[in-house]
Amino acid sequence: MGLRRTEVPKAMDVAVATRSRSGVARGGDAAGSETFSPFWLVSSMVEREEASALSHKVLGHGVAREAVGAGLSLPFDARCVLTTRPDIGLMSCFSPAPRWSWPQGGAALRGGAGLQKAPRHVLVRPADGRVAIEQAGRRIVLRAREAAVICVGCETQFSLVEIGRIDLIALDATRLPALDDAHDSGLMQAMPRGNRGLQVLAHYGALLMRGLLPLNSAGLQSLAIGHIHDLVGIMLAERDLPASMPAIDRRSGRLAAIKADVEARLERRDLSIDMIAALHGVSSRAIQKLFESERRTFSDYVLERRLERAWHRLVTIEGRGPTISTVAFEVGFGDLSYFNRSFRKRFGRSPSQVKAGAQPEPA
Repeated sequence: MGLRRTEVPKAMDVAVATRSRSGVARGGDAAGSETFSPFWLVSSMVEREEASALSHKVLGHGVAREAVGAGLSLPFDARCVLTTRPDIGLMSCFSPAPRWSWPQGGAALRGGAGLQKAPRHVLVRPADGRVAIEQAGRRIVLRAREAAVICVGCETQFSLVEIGRIDLIALDATRLPALDDAHDSGLMQAMPRGNRGLQVLAHYGALLMRGLLPLNSAGLQSLAIGHIHDLVGIMLAERDLPASMPAIDRRSGRLAAIKADVEARLERRDLSIDMIAALHGVSSRAIQKLFESERRTFSDYVLERRLERAWHRLVTIEGRGPTISTVAFEVGFGDLSYFNRSFRKRFGRSPSQVKAGAQPEPA
Protein backbone atom coordinates (compact mmCIF):
# COMPACT_ATOMS: atom_id res chain seq x y z
CA MET A 1 0.00 0.00 0.00
CA GLY A 2 2.98 2.29 0.13
CA LEU A 3 6.64 2.48 0.90
CA ARG A 4 8.09 1.72 4.30
CA ARG A 5 8.52 4.61 6.68
CA THR A 6 11.74 6.54 6.39
CA GLU A 7 13.18 9.47 8.26
CA VAL A 8 11.74 12.92 7.53
CA PRO A 9 11.12 13.91 4.80
CA LYS A 10 8.61 11.08 4.29
CA ALA A 11 8.04 9.43 0.94
CA MET A 12 5.65 7.00 -0.69
CA ASP A 13 3.65 6.27 -3.79
CA VAL A 14 0.59 8.51 -3.86
CA ALA A 15 -1.39 5.98 -5.87
CA VAL A 16 -2.39 4.58 -2.47
CA ALA A 17 -6.05 5.23 -3.18
CA THR A 18 -6.10 2.49 -5.82
CA ARG A 19 -6.89 0.02 -3.06
CA SER A 20 -10.36 -0.37 -4.51
CA ARG A 21 -11.28 -4.03 -4.50
CA SER A 22 -13.17 -3.80 -7.77
CA GLY A 23 -13.86 -0.63 -9.60
CA VAL A 24 -12.28 2.00 -11.76
CA ALA A 25 -8.61 1.50 -12.48
CA ARG A 26 -6.14 4.38 -12.42
CA GLY A 27 -6.52 4.97 -16.13
CA GLY A 28 -10.28 5.29 -15.74
CA ASP A 29 -11.23 1.98 -17.33
CA ALA A 30 -14.35 0.75 -15.61
CA ALA A 31 -13.97 -2.71 -14.17
CA GLY A 32 -17.13 -3.26 -12.19
CA SER A 33 -20.30 -1.70 -10.82
CA GLU A 34 -19.58 -1.56 -7.10
CA THR A 35 -21.71 0.87 -5.11
CA PHE A 36 -19.89 4.19 -5.01
CA SER A 37 -19.20 5.54 -1.53
CA PRO A 38 -16.67 7.41 0.62
CA PHE A 39 -13.92 5.27 2.13
CA TRP A 40 -11.23 5.93 4.75
CA LEU A 41 -7.65 4.73 4.77
CA VAL A 42 -6.27 5.05 8.28
CA SER A 43 -2.69 5.04 9.58
CA SER A 44 -1.76 2.23 11.95
CA MET A 45 -1.08 4.93 14.58
CA VAL A 46 -4.74 6.08 14.62
CA GLU A 47 -7.10 4.57 17.16
CA ARG A 48 -10.59 3.47 16.16
CA GLU A 49 -12.20 6.26 18.22
CA GLU A 50 -10.14 8.96 16.51
CA ALA A 51 -10.99 7.65 13.04
CA SER A 52 -14.69 7.45 13.91
CA ALA A 53 -14.71 10.99 15.32
CA LEU A 54 -13.03 12.36 12.17
CA SER A 55 -15.53 10.60 9.91
CA HIS A 56 -18.46 12.07 11.83
CA LYS A 57 -16.86 15.52 11.78
CA VAL A 58 -16.18 15.47 8.03
CA LEU A 59 -19.08 13.40 6.70
CA GLY A 60 -21.59 13.53 9.53
CA HIS A 61 -21.59 9.74 9.84
CA GLY A 62 -19.30 6.75 9.85
CA VAL A 63 -18.27 4.94 6.65
CA ALA A 64 -16.12 1.93 5.83
CA ARG A 65 -12.45 2.24 6.64
CA GLU A 66 -9.29 0.18 6.39
CA ALA A 67 -6.11 0.44 8.48
CA VAL A 68 -2.84 0.34 6.58
CA GLY A 69 -0.23 -2.17 7.67
CA ALA A 70 2.46 -1.32 10.20
CA GLY A 71 5.47 0.32 8.57
CA LEU A 72 3.45 1.69 5.65
CA SER A 73 2.69 5.36 5.00
CA LEU A 74 -0.23 7.28 3.56
CA PRO A 75 0.29 10.24 1.18
CA PHE A 76 1.93 13.15 3.00
CA ASP A 77 2.32 10.73 5.91
CA ALA A 78 -1.24 11.72 6.80
CA ARG A 79 -3.04 10.13 9.74
CA CYS A 80 -6.19 9.53 7.68
CA VAL A 81 -7.06 9.73 3.98
CA LEU A 82 -10.60 10.11 2.67
CA THR A 83 -11.03 8.57 -0.77
CA THR A 84 -13.77 6.66 -2.55
CA ARG A 85 -14.49 3.06 -3.36
CA PRO A 86 -14.25 2.34 -6.23
CA ASP A 87 -11.29 4.69 -6.58
CA ILE A 88 -11.65 7.58 -9.05
CA GLY A 89 -8.39 9.31 -8.14
CA LEU A 90 -9.57 11.70 -5.41
CA MET A 91 -7.91 11.91 -1.99
CA SER A 92 -8.14 14.24 1.00
CA CYS A 93 -5.23 13.80 3.39
CA PHE A 94 -5.87 14.81 7.01
CA SER A 95 -3.20 15.78 9.58
CA PRO A 96 -0.27 15.56 7.13
CA ALA A 97 3.40 15.69 8.19
CA PRO A 98 5.21 19.06 7.99
CA ARG A 99 7.71 17.70 5.45
CA TRP A 100 7.31 15.01 2.84
CA SER A 101 8.94 13.99 -0.43
CA TRP A 102 7.70 12.21 -3.50
CA PRO A 103 10.32 9.65 -4.55
CA GLN A 104 11.86 9.79 -7.99
CA GLY A 105 10.26 7.34 -10.37
CA GLY A 106 7.26 6.53 -8.14
CA ALA A 107 7.31 2.82 -7.36
CA ALA A 108 4.29 0.77 -8.31
CA LEU A 109 1.70 -0.03 -5.68
CA ARG A 110 0.21 -3.37 -4.77
CA GLY A 111 -3.30 -2.66 -3.57
CA GLY A 112 -6.62 -4.42 -3.34
CA ALA A 113 -7.07 -4.26 -7.10
CA GLY A 114 -3.64 -5.72 -7.83
CA LEU A 115 -0.42 -4.07 -8.96
CA GLN A 116 -1.06 -0.44 -9.89
CA LYS A 117 1.25 2.14 -11.41
CA ALA A 118 1.91 5.39 -9.62
CA PRO A 119 0.37 8.46 -11.28
CA ARG A 120 2.79 10.63 -13.26
CA HIS A 121 0.79 13.82 -12.74
CA VAL A 122 -1.20 15.01 -9.73
CA LEU A 123 -3.13 18.10 -8.70
CA VAL A 124 -2.30 19.39 -5.21
CA ARG A 125 -4.60 21.75 -3.27
CA PRO A 126 -4.17 22.72 0.40
CA ALA A 127 -7.47 23.37 2.15
CA ASP A 128 -5.79 25.66 4.68
CA GLY A 129 -2.33 26.93 5.59
CA ARG A 130 0.29 26.88 2.84
CA VAL A 131 2.61 24.42 1.14
CA ALA A 132 5.94 25.04 -0.60
CA ILE A 133 6.74 22.64 -3.46
CA GLU A 134 10.31 22.23 -4.73
CA GLN A 135 11.27 20.26 -7.79
CA ALA A 136 14.34 20.33 -10.06
CA GLY A 137 15.44 23.79 -8.89
CA ARG A 138 11.95 25.32 -9.10
CA ARG A 139 9.85 26.39 -6.12
CA ILE A 140 6.24 27.49 -5.79
CA VAL A 141 4.07 28.28 -2.78
CA LEU A 142 0.38 27.42 -2.62
CA ARG A 143 -1.87 29.11 -0.09
CA ALA A 144 -5.26 27.90 1.10
CA ARG A 145 -7.44 26.71 -1.81
CA GLU A 146 -4.88 27.43 -4.48
CA ALA A 147 -3.78 24.51 -6.62
CA ALA A 148 -1.02 23.29 -8.90
CA VAL A 149 -0.57 20.39 -11.26
CA ILE A 150 2.83 18.77 -10.95
CA CYS A 151 4.69 15.97 -12.69
CA VAL A 152 6.04 13.57 -10.10
CA GLY A 153 8.47 11.81 -12.40
CA CYS A 154 11.30 13.33 -10.38
CA GLU A 155 11.81 13.84 -6.66
CA THR A 156 9.51 16.53 -5.28
CA GLN A 157 9.77 18.10 -1.83
CA PHE A 158 6.77 19.41 0.11
CA SER A 159 6.97 21.73 3.14
CA LEU A 160 3.59 22.17 4.84
CA VAL A 161 2.73 24.95 7.29
CA GLU A 162 -0.42 24.90 9.42
CA ILE A 163 -2.21 22.48 7.09
CA GLY A 164 -4.96 20.29 8.46
CA ARG A 165 -5.97 18.88 5.08
CA ILE A 166 -4.40 18.70 1.65
CA ASP A 167 -6.23 17.34 -1.39
CA LEU A 168 -4.79 15.28 -4.23
CA ILE A 169 -6.13 14.23 -7.62
CA ALA A 170 -4.28 11.57 -9.58
CA LEU A 171 -4.35 12.53 -13.26
CA ASP A 172 -4.08 10.51 -16.45
CA ALA A 173 -2.30 12.10 -19.42
CA THR A 174 -4.30 9.92 -21.83
CA ARG A 175 -7.39 11.85 -20.70
CA LEU A 176 -5.55 15.19 -20.63
CA PRO A 177 -2.79 15.08 -23.30
CA ALA A 178 -1.73 18.67 -22.58
CA LEU A 179 0.01 17.35 -19.46
CA ASP A 180 2.76 15.90 -21.63
CA ASP A 181 3.41 19.23 -23.36
CA ALA A 182 6.34 20.53 -21.31
CA HIS A 183 6.12 24.01 -22.91
CA ASP A 184 2.41 24.69 -22.55
CA SER A 185 1.01 22.48 -19.80
CA GLY A 186 0.90 24.88 -16.87
CA LEU A 187 2.82 22.46 -14.66
CA MET A 188 4.32 23.81 -11.41
CA GLN A 189 2.25 27.00 -11.59
CA ALA A 190 0.08 28.25 -8.74
CA MET A 191 -3.57 28.48 -9.80
CA PRO A 192 -5.42 31.18 -7.81
CA ARG A 193 -8.44 30.17 -5.78
CA GLY A 194 -10.54 32.46 -8.01
CA ASN A 195 -9.77 30.38 -11.12
CA ARG A 196 -13.20 29.40 -12.45
CA GLY A 197 -12.25 25.87 -13.45
CA LEU A 198 -10.69 25.30 -10.03
CA GLN A 199 -13.79 26.58 -8.24
CA VAL A 200 -16.10 24.20 -10.10
CA LEU A 201 -13.62 21.36 -9.62
CA ALA A 202 -13.56 21.96 -5.86
CA HIS A 203 -17.37 21.93 -5.64
CA TYR A 204 -17.68 18.83 -7.83
CA GLY A 205 -14.95 17.01 -5.91
CA ALA A 206 -16.67 17.77 -2.58
CA LEU A 207 -19.90 16.20 -3.85
CA LEU A 208 -18.07 13.10 -5.08
CA MET A 209 -15.98 12.64 -1.95
CA ARG A 210 -19.09 12.73 0.24
CA GLY A 211 -20.93 10.19 -1.89
CA LEU A 212 -23.67 12.66 -2.78
CA LEU A 213 -23.77 11.62 -6.44
CA PRO A 214 -24.99 8.03 -6.99
CA LEU A 215 -22.24 6.83 -9.33
CA ASN A 216 -23.29 3.22 -8.91
CA SER A 217 -22.18 1.93 -12.28
CA ALA A 218 -18.84 1.59 -14.02
CA GLY A 219 -20.02 3.90 -16.80
CA LEU A 220 -20.97 6.70 -14.42
CA GLN A 221 -17.70 6.36 -12.53
CA SER A 222 -15.75 6.64 -15.79
CA LEU A 223 -17.77 9.72 -16.75
CA ALA A 224 -16.94 11.32 -13.41
CA ILE A 225 -13.22 10.75 -14.02
CA GLY A 226 -13.65 12.38 -17.42
CA HIS A 227 -15.42 15.37 -15.87
CA ILE A 228 -12.59 15.81 -13.37
CA HIS A 229 -10.00 15.85 -16.14
CA ASP A 230 -12.09 18.25 -18.23
CA LEU A 231 -12.28 20.67 -15.30
CA VAL A 232 -8.53 20.42 -14.70
CA GLY A 233 -8.06 21.19 -18.40
CA ILE A 234 -10.25 24.30 -18.11
CA MET A 235 -8.35 25.37 -15.01
CA LEU A 236 -5.03 25.12 -16.85
CA ALA A 237 -6.37 26.81 -19.99
CA GLU A 238 -7.56 29.81 -17.96
CA ARG A 239 -4.44 30.14 -15.83
CA ASP A 240 -3.36 33.38 -17.55
CA LEU A 241 -6.70 35.17 -17.35
CA PRO A 242 -6.57 38.39 -15.29
CA ALA A 243 -7.45 37.86 -11.64
CA SER A 244 -9.47 41.06 -11.40
CA MET A 245 -13.22 40.72 -11.86
CA PRO A 246 -16.15 43.14 -11.75
CA ALA A 247 -17.53 43.65 -8.23
CA ILE A 248 -20.67 41.65 -9.00
CA ASP A 249 -18.55 38.69 -10.16
CA ARG A 250 -16.44 38.89 -7.01
CA ARG A 251 -19.57 38.79 -4.87
CA SER A 252 -20.91 35.83 -6.82
CA GLY A 253 -17.58 34.05 -6.50
CA ARG A 254 -17.44 34.64 -2.75
CA LEU A 255 -21.02 33.47 -2.30
CA ALA A 256 -20.28 30.34 -4.33
CA ALA A 257 -17.23 29.62 -2.14
CA ILE A 258 -19.32 30.11 1.01
CA LYS A 259 -21.99 27.76 -0.30
CA ALA A 260 -19.33 25.16 -1.04
CA ASP A 261 -18.10 25.38 2.55
CA VAL A 262 -21.66 25.08 3.83
CA GLU A 263 -22.15 22.02 1.62
CA ALA A 264 -19.00 20.41 2.99
CA ARG A 265 -20.20 20.93 6.58
CA LEU A 266 -23.92 20.41 6.14
CA GLU A 267 -23.96 17.27 8.31
CA ARG A 268 -22.50 19.11 11.29
CA ARG A 269 -25.10 20.18 13.81
CA ASP A 270 -22.81 22.96 15.02
CA LEU A 271 -22.76 24.56 11.56
CA SER A 272 -23.36 28.28 12.00
CA ILE A 273 -22.88 31.57 10.25
CA ASP A 274 -20.15 32.43 12.76
CA MET A 275 -18.25 29.27 11.81
CA ILE A 276 -18.36 30.11 8.09
CA ALA A 277 -17.49 33.76 8.74
CA ALA A 278 -14.40 32.74 10.72
CA LEU A 279 -13.39 30.38 7.93
CA HIS A 280 -13.52 33.21 5.37
CA GLY A 281 -12.13 35.94 7.62
CA VAL A 282 -15.21 38.17 7.32
CA SER A 283 -18.01 39.26 9.64
CA SER A 284 -21.24 37.32 10.03
CA ARG A 285 -23.08 40.40 8.76
CA ALA A 286 -21.05 40.35 5.53
CA ILE A 287 -22.14 36.78 4.87
CA GLN A 288 -25.75 37.58 5.71
CA LYS A 289 -25.70 40.45 3.18
CA LEU A 290 -24.50 38.07 0.45
CA PHE A 291 -27.48 35.80 1.07
CA GLU A 292 -29.83 38.78 1.25
CA SER A 293 -28.92 39.46 -2.40
CA GLU A 294 -30.81 36.20 -3.11
CA ARG A 295 -33.75 37.32 -0.91
CA ARG A 296 -33.09 34.77 1.82
CA THR A 297 -31.03 34.29 4.96
CA PHE A 298 -28.08 32.04 5.74
CA SER A 299 -30.36 29.88 7.90
CA ASP A 300 -32.90 29.59 5.07
CA TYR A 301 -30.18 28.31 2.74
CA VAL A 302 -28.85 25.75 5.24
CA LEU A 303 -32.37 24.43 5.92
CA GLU A 304 -33.14 24.18 2.19
CA ARG A 305 -29.94 22.26 1.45
CA ARG A 306 -30.45 19.88 4.35
CA LEU A 307 -33.99 19.13 3.24
CA GLU A 308 -32.92 18.61 -0.38
CA ARG A 309 -30.16 16.26 0.75
CA ALA A 310 -32.64 14.34 2.92
CA TRP A 311 -35.02 14.03 -0.07
CA HIS A 312 -32.22 12.65 -2.23
CA ARG A 313 -31.20 10.24 0.51
CA LEU A 314 -34.77 8.95 0.93
CA VAL A 315 -35.54 8.46 -2.77
CA THR A 316 -32.28 6.56 -3.38
CA ILE A 317 -32.57 4.16 -0.43
CA GLU A 318 -32.27 0.54 -1.51
CA GLY A 319 -34.06 -2.12 0.49
CA ARG A 320 -35.00 -1.25 4.05
CA GLY A 321 -32.17 1.27 4.31
CA PRO A 322 -31.70 3.67 7.24
CA THR A 323 -34.57 4.92 9.36
CA ILE A 324 -36.11 8.38 8.96
CA SER A 325 -34.40 9.52 12.14
CA THR A 326 -31.02 8.30 10.89
CA VAL A 327 -31.43 10.26 7.64
CA ALA A 328 -32.47 13.37 9.58
CA PHE A 329 -29.43 13.22 11.82
CA GLU A 330 -27.08 12.40 8.92
CA VAL A 331 -28.04 15.62 7.11
CA GLY A 332 -27.58 17.79 10.19
CA PHE A 333 -30.94 17.93 11.97
CA GLY A 334 -30.91 17.55 15.74
CA ASP A 335 -34.68 17.46 16.26
CA LEU A 336 -36.76 14.80 14.49
CA SER A 337 -40.08 16.63 14.96
CA TYR A 338 -38.67 19.80 13.43
CA PHE A 339 -37.28 17.77 10.52
CA ASN A 340 -40.65 16.13 9.84
CA ARG A 341 -42.52 19.47 9.96
CA SER A 342 -39.99 21.23 7.74
CA PHE A 343 -39.89 18.35 5.24
CA ARG A 344 -43.68 18.24 4.86
CA LYS A 345 -43.85 22.03 4.49
CA ARG A 346 -41.17 22.00 1.76
CA PHE A 347 -42.29 18.97 -0.26
CA GLY A 348 -45.96 18.53 0.60
CA ARG A 349 -45.51 14.99 1.86
CA SER A 350 -43.92 13.34 4.86
CA PRO A 351 -40.48 11.69 4.86
CA SER A 352 -42.10 8.28 5.38
CA GLN A 353 -44.30 8.78 2.30
CA VAL A 354 -41.28 9.69 0.19
CA LYS A 355 -39.34 6.71 1.49
CA ALA A 356 -42.24 4.33 0.85
CA GLY A 357 -42.16 4.80 -2.90
CA ALA A 358 -40.51 6.64 -5.78
CA GLN A 359 -41.84 10.17 -6.16
CA PRO A 360 -41.24 12.92 -8.74
CA GLU A 361 -38.20 15.11 -8.14
CA PRO A 362 -38.98 18.20 -6.05
CA ALA A 363 -39.61 21.47 -7.89
